[in-house]
Amino acid sequence: MRQRGDTLSLRATLPPRPSSQKTQAYQQDIALGMYANPAGLRAAEDKAVELAGDIVRWKSGQNFPWENWVESGLKPGNTCEYWIEAFKEEFLVKRQDFSLTTWQKHYLFQFNRLPPKAELSGEIMLKAILSLPPDSWTRHRTTQTYIKLAFFAGVDVDLHSYKGKYSSNSTIKDLLTDEAIALIREQITSHRWQWVYGMLAAYGLRPHEVFFATVESKPPYKCYVSEGKTGARTVQPFYPQWAERWKLWEQIHVVTQTQCQYQELGRRVYQSLNYHFKKIGATLAPYDLRHAFAIRISVVFELPVTTSAKLMGHSITEHLRTYQRHIDEKTNSRAVERAIARFDGEVP
Repeated sequence: MRQRGDTLSLRATLPPRPSSQKTQAYQQDIALGMYANPAGLRAAEDKAVELAGDIVRWKSGQNFPWENWVESGLKPGNTCEYWIEAFKEEFLVKRQDFSLTTWQKHYLFQFNRLPPKAELSGEIMLKAILSLPPDSWTRHRTTQTYIKLAFFAGVDVDLHSYKGKYSSNSTIKDLLTDEAIALIREQITSHRWQWVYGMLAAYGLRPHEVFFATVESKPPYKCYVSEGKTGARTVQPFYPQWAERWKLWEQIHVVTQTQCQYQELGRRVYQSLNYHFKKIGATLAPYDLRHAFAIRISVVFELPVTTSAKLMGHSITEHLRTYQRHIDEKTNSRAVERAIARFDGEVP
C-alpha cells in the first residue's frame, strides 16, 4: 500500500492491462481514490486483501479481472455516500456517547442534503449550506456537521464563516410567569394533555421523558425518569404544590407504545400540545416549560448550579451555557427588588 498525495494506492506485480502494449507482468500501481486517513486505510486494507485473492487466482491460471480494477471504475472513496458511511462507522466504534439515535437525530438529517453519488467536495457542502436560511439553527447545525465530515474525509475547505450568528442563548424568549403557566394548564380541555403539560411544568422534563416518568403519590412527590436522552434520573417538583394540586402521580399514558426513537416521542408531544395551545390562543412551545423550570429553580428557589444541572439531566457546562445569561438577568432584578423592599429608612 502506498500514499500518493492525500490518497492511497496499491502496488503489485500484475499482468499487463488490456490497453497495454506489454506482454510480461510488471510492477504497477492501482489508484483507489481513498483518502489517507483511518477510514480510508481500513477500506484500502479490504481492497488489498481482494487484490491478493485475484493475484492468487491469476497465478493459478485464471484471467486477472482487470474490469474490477481499472481506475475509471474504482472511485467509491470519493462519493458523499461513501464518506458519510465511513464517518458513521468510525464514530460508532470509537465514541462512547455516539449512538444510532445520535446519528439519526444530529447527523443523518444534515447529511441527507448531500447528493449521495456526487464526489464529496467543498463546493458540494457549501452549496447545501447556502441553501439554508442565514443565522438559523438549521444552518448552524448543518455547517458544524459538515466541518466534521470535511476534516474526517480530508476535504480542504473552511466552512466556519458560514455558520451564521445563531446562538442557543438567544432562543430563550421572554418566558411566561408561573401564574400564567398554571392558568394555561386549566384551559386545556384534555385530561391526558393536562397531565403531560403538568409534568413538563412541574418537573422540567424533556417532552419525550413523560413516556418514562412515574411520580410518588406522597410528599415530596419525586418523579422517577427511567430512561431518556441523558439516561435515568430523579427530579423533585418545583412547585410541590403543583404536583399535589394536579395529582401528577395519577399517570395518564399518552400512547400505549414507547418502542420508538426519543425524537419521535418528543414530536408527538409537541404536535399534540401545540394543537391545544392553538385552541386556547396560548403563545408558547412545550420546551418553554422546561426553560421556565430552569429559571425557577435557580432564581426563585436559588438552587446551586450543580443541583440545578443534575435535576435537569444536564452537565454543568451545558446548563451554564444555555441558561446563565438569562438566570443572571433575573437574579439581578430579583436582588434589586428585595433590597428595595427591605429599605426602611427615610427617602431624602
